[in-house]
Amino acid sequence: MAAAALLVGGTAMAQPQATPPGAMADAAQANVVPMPPANWLFVQTGTSFTSDGKTLTIKGVAPQTLMFSDRPERMTGDVLTSKFAEFWNQGKDDFQKDPPNATISTSIDDKTDLTVVELLNPRVSGDTLTYDIKLLEGSLPTAGKQISVFIDWWYGPGWHGGFRGGWRGGVYVGGPVVVPVPVPGPYASGRCWRGPYGGLHCRPWWGY
Repeated sequence: MAAAALLVGGTAMAQPQATPPGAMADAAQANVVPMPPANWLFVQTGTSFTSDGKTLTIKGVAPQTLMFSDRPERMTGDVLTSKFAEFWNQGKDDFQKDPPNATISTSIDDKTDLTVVELLNPRVSGDTLTYDIKLLEGSLPTAGKQISVFIDWWYGPGWHGGFRGGWRGGVYVGGPVVVPVPVPGPYASGRCWRGPYGGLHCRPWWGY
């Protein structure tokens, strides 16, 4: 930090100058990195639920869907639940083409019940999230409380303006074919913030 001279009693004293706003902004951005490709798992929670065997309605759903990954490094993240449903239903992402499985943990008479389902077509209305479901294992109760939904992996950061798949050196790698595409800025895939202990917390571009 630069110092300015301050005359006190005939003696020049060093006085620190205020950090320019631009420098503070640069410092705040120093720990921001582009979101790397990874396999992500998602977790959604709610205060109660109902189901008719073909749909699952989560009430009091958390406004943020949590996400985490252990490859290529341990990372955490979050997206707005409303944006999660919106991205899914755009028809261009992995979930719409290949619906994920999910393990549903519910509380019935204060006992945990686990069910495995395939999730389709999420829609959000206020704090209520509804899925179409296909039962794969177990049976989902008709109603209960304290629901948690653990959704199988999604390969992120995902597409943006036609971007999708693995990225190497600013090009899209789709199987054996490498297709050059322009990259619109450093955070086209999303952003990650590196914490004080080195871990990354991320948010894909569609999660805001």
